[in-house]
Amino acid sequence: MVKSQSPLISIAVPLYNESAGIVSFHNELTKVAITATGNSYEIIYCDDGSNDNTVELVQEIAEKNRHVRLVALSRNFGKESALSAAIHAATGQAVIMLDGDGQHPIALIPAFVKAWQAGAKVVIGLRTEKDSEAFTKRLVSKMFYALFNRFTDQHLIPGTTDYRLIDRAVQQAFLHLPETDRITRGLIDWLGFTRAYIPIPRLARAAGTPSYSWRKLALLATNSFVSLTVAPLYLFGILGLIITVIAFILGIAVFIEQIILHDPLRWAFTGTAMLGILTLFLVGIILISQGIISLYLSRTHSQTKQRPLYIINYDMSARIGDTSDD
Repeated sequence: MVKSQSPLISIAVPLYNESAGIVSFHNELTKVAITATGNSYEIIYCDDGSNDNTVELVQEIAEKNRHVRLVALSRNFGKESALSAAIHAATGQAVIMLDGDGQHPIALIPAFVKAWQAGAKVVIGLRTEKDSEAFTKRLVSKMFYALFNRFTDQHLIPGTTDYRLIDRAVQQAFLHLPETDRITRGLIDWLGFTRAYIPIPRLARAAGTPSYSWRKLALLATNSFVSLTVAPLYLFGILGLIITVIAFILGIAVFIEQIILHDPLRWAFTGTAMLGILTLFLVGIILISQGIISLYLSRTHSQTKQRPLYIINYDMSARIGDTSDD
């Protein structure tokens, strides 16, 4: 049960070297938060091991504003870890996840709160403008969503962002997920619950330079696949099965044409070619064996994540047979 003194909304903001724009960002965020919540809010800034004076600036902000809390990590653990730390520290009835670089439109927070109050347990910012992105980035993003939706049991809508609001119930379920290499948005999608989508524009950074390189984006995509699906483990088995079937059919065809019918089609297969077919067949068998090992490895992978077997949205069973007076 949510305590009465809990704020209506907690705003979780991961930070990394955002000293150039943090003051103006905070001023705008505070104004919108007051308007959206009637002054019932808290802002949790989680510094991810910044090497500038971000921490000092947030400390000064927190001294002037009792609604502000600072969580400073001991080193740079990455945005996902910093965001998780801020979510863990939140005490509000709902938690809004917001980047501290100004690319998420702060002015739309009231729309997120309104959708939550209308019944949605998860409210997701959905980018609809792609023209401002480089062609290469748009192409890679499109390929990622296509592959992810094809090979996993989850469906990600292209354009969904980390700009989200989650209900207290979703937050509590999220806290029970023990993965270390985590993708926050993927885990929240895995949890389920009623969702609503808010279209958001693509904004430029308020200040500073982006900290996400192509290497970090590639690592993020890899973690998404590894943490949310075991499909890549099965690819070797499937490939081996295809190679084995092709090699088997080719071997039978060569045996009949060369040995039994004495080469009426004049294929003139040499001993080296036949050895190549046999080698291809054996490679397929090896890959099938790896696929079988992958089946057991996938079970181990799923068990070591230790996710809960199910997530309860609400439970009406406590009301059954309850005839006590209020």
